[in-house]
Amino acid sequence: MEEIMLFPLSSIVLPEGKMKLRIFEPRYKRMVAECSKANSGFGMCLFDSKVKGNANPLSEFGTWVKIVDFETLGDGLLGVTVVGIKRFSIHKVRVEYDGLRRARVEWQPSWPTQALDEDDLFLSHHLQNLYQEFPQIGELYPHCFFDDASWVAQRWLELLPLSNQQFDSLAQFADCRHALSFLTQTIEAYDE
Repeated sequence: MEEIMLFPLSSIVLPEGKMKLRIFEPRYKRMVAECSKANSGFGMCLFDSKVKGNANPLSEFGTWVKIVDFETLGDGLLGVTVVGIKRFSIHKVRVEYDGLRRARVEWQPSWPTQALDEDDLFLSHHLQNLYQEFPQIGELYPHCFFDDASWVAQRWLELLPLSNQQFDSLAQFADCRHALSFLTQTIEAYDE
């Protein structure tokens, strides 16, 4: 097992996914500086701010990301763009003096590429429409793989407001079949 720095958020990025982040807390500025010096990445996982007491506010699974771009945002904050590289499961978390979390993680295999079934094509079509409607999301992906079930499922999971429990129940599997079933039910219910 390896120990990595964690950046918990209310949304997640998965392998091949991209996300723009605003970095303003000192602990995360330190994290970005350490990543830059070591030419390394960090882990992203879900954080549930509603969890109280001794319960764990972090998801059990996450994604190791690399920084692919830096910018100074209009408000003067640091902006970074990250790309998801590989999945992990969290085994032990420790918190440093400034609140930065480090976790011992076990690497998980990426979901294999697989063709979309006829029944799941609407997920791809809806995702394409969403990227056209919200170009700021679509512009993150100069190359889209709308025929790959794993790629489509992961992009949807990045966009939906998932609870830690929902995300963990889908991330525990070795392929995207359970995610596709969940997405089909969720998006069909939304369309009604």
